[in-house]
Amino acid sequence: MKVAFFIYPSAFQNKGGGEILLENTEKYLIKAGIDVKRFDMWNDKIEDFDILHVFGSVKECLPLMEVAKSRKVKVVLESIFWSDFRRAFCETGSSFKKLEMVLRHLLKVLFPFLNFSRRKMFRVSDMIVPNSPREAAQISRLFAVSSRKMFVVPNGVDADYINATSDLFVKKYGLKDFILYVGRIEPRKNQLNLIRAVRGLDKELVLVGSVVSGYEWYLEKCKIEAGKNVHFLGGFENNSPLLKSAYAACGIFVLPGWFETPGLAALEAALAGAKLVVTDGGSTREYFKDMAEYIRPDSPKDIAHKIRKVTDQDKNDKLKNFVLNNYTWEKVAARTIEGYKKVLQ
Repeated sequence: MKVAFFIYPSAFQNKGGGEILLENTEKYLIKAGIDVKRFDMWNDKIEDFDILHVFGSVKECLPLMEVAKSRKVKVVLESIFWSDFRRAFCETGSSFKKLEMVLRHLLKVLFPFLNFSRRKMFRVSDMIVPNSPREAAQISRLFAVSSRKMFVVPNGVDADYINATSDLFVKKYGLKDFILYVGRIEPRKNQLNLIRAVRGLDKELVLVGSVVSGYEWYLEKCKIEAGKNVHFLGGFENNSPLLKSAYAACGIFVLPGWFETPGLAALEAALAGAKLVVTDGGSTREYFKDMAEYIRPDSPKDIAHKIRKVTDQDKNDKLKNFVLNNYTWEKVAARTIEGYKKVLQ
């Protein structure tokens, strides 16, 4: 089979989980013998492919999906979707932006048959690939899409993270057993409440990540509220030795976003041996079961409480082994190929 990968045009300008998902799915599908190519709008013809695999339900991808459908090319959509009232009410930002998010979510809840561009994407798809059963159920409910279209493929992690050591990070920064966050700096990721949560804690907080264009104001707000125990290190290359070493060097990894599905960084941190404190928004519980502590992202008090709770817990290999046995990229690729074969039938 010949598969074209496609993502919205501005995606790699602020590289995050969706782009990393694309890169690793591509890498391991090619290893498994699948002919994968990133679609080149200047030179490629969509009818030369068997499958168009789109990453992210972003409206800019819809026109190519419609062309593929008209030319009998199967369309697989990696949905990467979650919608949450709590984010709309609590996220840092303008009142107008909050009102817009509330109204958009309310319209989905009350009128799932409204033909928004995202619903058009779901309807034109031959197969929708959510990262969890909970995400699949939400898409079906909010967009009136048949559950028969859903084919769940979990997010993945490079198995090599299990071999990470702390030496490189400790040598460069002189920090160990700290609280770590890895990800883009933006209001949806909720670093501000994490910073507020660690004010009364006798622990260092390390933030690894680049600010998303247009949210420089949010980074400045975070820096203004940060105490001396907060360190902004900027972005590290994904899969770099320094990033792996940071995971191994930390004591606790915290993912405080309004929702995650479930957050690639949390999988990486877990495999490197970190204890997890993660948001209860999204599909995190489906991945980490009872092996992580779950926080209310709108409550710095609750975040601080859960960090204190896991501080007193000993590290063990239960979560690490669970992630290794269930969520490696090899397993993601095998499941994806299973989906491709199903959709071609």
